[in-house]
Amino acid sequence: LDPIETVDEVYSVGRALGLPKPGVVETNWELQVVSTGLPVLIVPVRTLTAVRSIIPDASAITAVCERFGANGIMVFTTVTVESFTSVHARMFAPKIGILEDPATGSAAGALGAYLVHHGIVEVGPTTDILVEQGYEIDRPSRILVQVESDNDAIQGVKVGGHCVMVVEGTLRF
Repeated sequence: LDPIETVDEVYSVGRALGLPKPGVVETNWELQVVSTGLPVLIVPVRTLTAVRSIIPDASAITAVCERFGANGIMVFTTVTVESFTSVHARMFAPKIGILEDPATGSAAGALGAYLVHHGIVEVGPTTDILVEQGYEIDRPSRILVQVESDNDAIQGVKVGGHCVMVVEGTLRF
């Protein structure tokens, strides 16, 4: 889909995340809605400090998502906490009932496609990307994204990782 380019649009996304416009645009990478199944607004941010400082405004994020046809906003930076990961990310999806998600496979897949499409990571026929997420809500996770590409076109995206059960229960209707 088309990148989000106008100043007002970038400002509205930045405001929803509590970030000034320069924090969003200093990377020179586009804000873009990307889908590998579920549409996500990908927002590049220059510094880890800026990403970690985000205080999400649920109603503003919901309005931004509705405006651009996305289920959530995936913010990322190439500056990471762990030396072995590719990007640090946070996912906000209050529109679907999740203020902040500690590990979002669908959004990580979209982010991987975005990173490869824009050449932000080193690209080969198969590109492995390790996304760190959930650190700010004390549930650190790592999601492996594998993007297959050929002649500048993405052919496939795979997402994986390990999971830990945090709750168990039974619903009765």
